Amino acid sequence: MNMPARYLLLLLYLLGQLAWPGPARGGELTLADVRQVFPTAQSISPLNGRAPAYMVRGAGGQLGYAFSTEAVAPISAYSGKPIDTVVGLGEDGLIRGVHILHHEEPILVIGISDRDLQAFIDQFEGKKSTDRIRVGARGREGYVGIDGITGATITTMVLTSSVNKSVTSVAQAYGIPRGAAPAMPGMETPAADGDATAEEPAWMLLWEERAFELIVVSLALLLLMFILFFQDWLVKRTVLFHRLRVGYLLFTVFFLGFYCAGQLSVINLLAFFHSLTSGFSWDTLLIEPVIFLLWAFVAVSILLWGRGVYCGWLCPFGAAQDLISKLAQRLGFEGYRLPQMVHERLWAIKYFILIALVGLSLDSMVNAARLAEVEPFKTTFVLRFMREPVFVAYAVAMLAVSAINSKFYCKYVCPLGAGLSFITRFRIFDWLRRRRECGKPCQACAHQCQIAAIKPTGEIIDNECHYCLECQVNYWDEQLCPPLVEKRKKRETRERKRQEVIASDT
Repeated sequence: MNMPARYLLLLLYLLGQLAWPGPARGGELTLADVRQVFPTAQSISPLNGRAPAYMVRGAGGQLGYAFSTEAVAPISAYSGKPIDTVVGLGEDGLIRGVHILHHEEPILVIGISDRDLQAFIDQFEGKKSTDRIRVGARGREGYVGIDGITGATITTMVLTSSVNKSVTSVAQAYGIPRGAAPAMPGMETPAADGDATAEEPAWMLLWEERAFELIVVSLALLLLMFILFFQDWLVKRTVLFHRLRVGYLLFTVFFLGFYCAGQLSVINLLAFFHSLTSGFSWDTLLIEPVIFLLWAFVAVSILLWGRGVYCGWLCPFGAAQDLISKLAQRLGFEGYRLPQMVHERLWAIKYFILIALVGLSLDSMVNAARLAEVEPFKTTFVLRFMREPVFVAYAVAMLAVSAINSKFYCKYVCPLGAGLSFITRFRIFDWLRRRRECGKPCQACAHQCQIAAIKPTGEIIDNECHYCLECQVNYWDEQLCPPLVEKRKKRETRERKRQEVIASDT
């Protein structure tokens, strides 16, 4: 059994462990938990109504109700697991407070603390049980808007949706505010604002707000499809192709990366597998529109052409490295290429990192996210280098080294690329043309390939190829491809002799 196959079997085993559900908290609350939202609480007693909740009493009598959002309305968050909070609801229908009990969100390692998260949910205090609370919906008719957290869109949207649904369920189950009739079993309950129509999903508002980004990204993906389907025509027009590629890379870095924060991460993959076992929800996936659109395209393109389409064209960090490498060449910097044997051994690093990430995520997504800081994506495109110096230095170093060794991070470190490479084995199309002279004896493309994804024997290593199409430019170039150069010279010789014969006859 070869080494990649062993990596694949180990990864499949670990992913299988992800599919085994872990122990659940069950929604039980202690008096200490309840005092986070009812500080004067003296006793609690569980209720056996339609929604699991606790009656809360103080020195002066009944204070209200407390309940766990995981018990009432569990919704998978970014980690693939629900965020458990305790909510206090007064008999007057006002939210007394919300407090985090437990979560495994990896946002703590991207510059967002529990304090930031608690400050976000403190905005629920004083809101009514009938309010339709939404992140970023200030000024939108029929909604009560609250501020979100930059870089934690999924977490904040899921928290909001979970609190909304939990509060509505408990209020309707126990006739809150006092005097309202409790919902009877089997009875259809109205929407929170009294409208009989169903409440629109939380993600729909985000898709409407980011319509411009979605339109531009969709057009860019259509352009990329055009490039892929007409690659043979484009690569024959060298100047046009190179200008188009540089322009696309610039778009990927500045619009897709910095403007849209549309950088995929290995954490997305791990969270997806976790969500399959803890309550898969399309609503959670749709909360980040650009990320969802990119993953949908990647899912299709990777089965058709392999992971190289994303890595070579749509990854903002990869595009930034590529542009730095091209600029360095223009400025006269000579790159350094590792010996082939060393290069092939270093490939294993990214697979080891991926396996470690999967293993850590079995215990905690927070721990996995700490190791996932090996990805400098969040530092670069989400936090825009506004972070602790050690993270900034690492991100800058990974970019700068591309001036010497092109796409160093992609080749040896990137766990996302490692994860996508496994699926590449099942790709359908093989549109990268080769000649029988490739590798025997011609090494032109192998020496030019920035990823070193062409074996000395001439075969393209599909798992490592970034689909930059430079080898296809060479394939059709009569000035670069040695077999074509030889044919061109023979043709020119014949033409010259023909002209000499014509000249002698005249």
